Amino acid sequence: MQIIQNLKKGKKMKKRSILSKLLSIALASSVLVACSPSNPDDQGDTDDNNSNKTEVKSPDSEESDNPEDWPTMTWITGGTSAEVDDNAEVVKKIEERFKIDLKAWRVDDTNTMAVRLAGGEMPDVMVIGNLAQLPEYVKQGILHEMPLDELQEKAPNYAKVCDEQNDPTFWSTLMYDGKNWGAPQPMEAVPMAMIWRKDWLDKLGLELPETIEEYEKVLTAFVEQDPDGDGNANTAGMAERAFNAFFGAYGLRCVTGGNPHFKVSEMQLGEDGVPFFPWIRPEAKEVLTLLNDWYNKGIIDKEFVTGENNGGYAWLSHSFMNDRIGLTCAQPYHYLIGPDQTDEKNWGICMRELKAVNPDAEIAFGPAPVGPDGKSGTEGWNKVGRFTALTTKAFEDQRVVDAFYQMLDDYYSDMDYARLVNYGIKGVHWDDDGAGPYRIMEGVQLREQGVLQVDFGSTVKYASEVTKSKTDFGHSVTGNGYFRFPAPPVDEFAEVQDTLNTLTNEAYFDMISGKKPIDYFETFVEEFKKAGGQAAEEAVQKAYAEKIAQIE
Repeated sequence: MQIIQNLKKGKKMKKRSILSKLLSIALASSVLVACSPSNPDDQGDTDDNNSNKTEVKSPDSEESDNPEDWPTMTWITGGTSAEVDDNAEVVKKIEERFKIDLKAWRVDDTNTMAVRLAGGEMPDVMVIGNLAQLPEYVKQGILHEMPLDELQEKAPNYAKVCDEQNDPTFWSTLMYDGKNWGAPQPMEAVPMAMIWRKDWLDKLGLELPETIEEYEKVLTAFVEQDPDGDGNANTAGMAERAFNAFFGAYGLRCVTGGNPHFKVSEMQLGEDGVPFFPWIRPEAKEVLTLLNDWYNKGIIDKEFVTGENNGGYAWLSHSFMNDRIGLTCAQPYHYLIGPDQTDEKNWGICMRELKAVNPDAEIAFGPAPVGPDGKSGTEGWNKVGRFTALTTKAFEDQRVVDAFYQMLDDYYSDMDYARLVNYGIKGVHWDDDGAGPYRIMEGVQLREQGVLQVDFGSTVKYASEVTKSKTDFGHSVTGNGYFRFPAPPVDEFAEVQDTLNTLTNEAYFDMISGKKPIDYFETFVEEFKKAGGQAAEEAVQKAYAEKIAQIE
């Protein structure tokens, strides 16, 4: 506990005022937008002892079994979610278990969230994937402090799982201004997989490639040899989802695909223990040179700017489904949870859509490309995942706070409950033939019924006890992963992240497509640094070094 006490020490927060009733934050890699509390006039100037805290109202009576007496808990959900049926059986089971009226918010994008907030709404619970924005949430009074001793006391089973990770930096992940602002999640991290159209490979008599040179030969064949057999020259090699693996071949963790296509929401921890921005490293220029060459040769889908996903589930690759490209990249379970792809029980949501469009289509998992120095790896999602935080609104009713802690603890201790919120009702949403759970229902329909709306991610305990077969299969078809580095939240990064995202995306698009020469890279690096990138990098490096020194 001495480590925790040391980490909790920090300079006193400066006095702040809530300057506006509504301040929004456009998140670069999240569907969330923050706002100030709904009653800023009640906040006033705050000091270290009461900053970001709201007067807690205790319940007027003992816990009631009458649903009309239960407090409402609003929980924000992500962009792949749907409007939830309040009467769904999963929702009712969660409500009855914790004596709450659960309202899962659906958010399509930042604009939708901003509209809700502008209307005076504020959730109780926020699931946030972009750690770099934590300082802004805190400064605007959105988040309520979650003291580590309180978190560990009220969710002891969760705390035990976290301690078992033997990661001395884990409990400091969400420290800012000497305080903890949420519950970090220890994840079972399976790297992304290279996913090929096996039927294309078989038709052209090609083997799975391993080196970058072999990749180019196979992808060129996809362009020139009519792998879909329609007699038209209308196929390409790959789109942006696979770009991350080619950065990985040069030792860089660069998150690609989605919106924005090139994400500056994260940094990378170097082998020397010093964090850095991978987008401005000299190795990135080598990758851009390769991608530009492939773009000119038609290997990269000319429509990659619009993305592989033109609506629907976040990990769907419509270019892949519709015979435009032969290579994509995703976590394996989006396609398969077991080796036998003839068995529909092994199909993930993306495989189901692929089969609906191309019944004879098959896929193959291949190795990530090996670079000139023998490096290889794909984007690994999280070892320390997204974090779940309580807002100042939640603390208006202690029952909401207590229910949250209990939900967190149960998720890490009661695997039947964890399975309920992730898979739903057995026989309705999922089943098990002895090899592990498989979903009967997928996608929007699943979420409409309250599944995957109030979960805490694929935790290490969940993966080992509920989805072991799926997790083991995922690891068996992937190789090395470059996992997310949870950089210490600092003001310097939060303030410029959107600017850096815009700069990077514009420059990378222009260099890959040939609108600007590759030598523009040096100009981009200088602009990146001047726009706050250098100050942000140095601030994170300093904060991380201080964190390590405290631990040691």
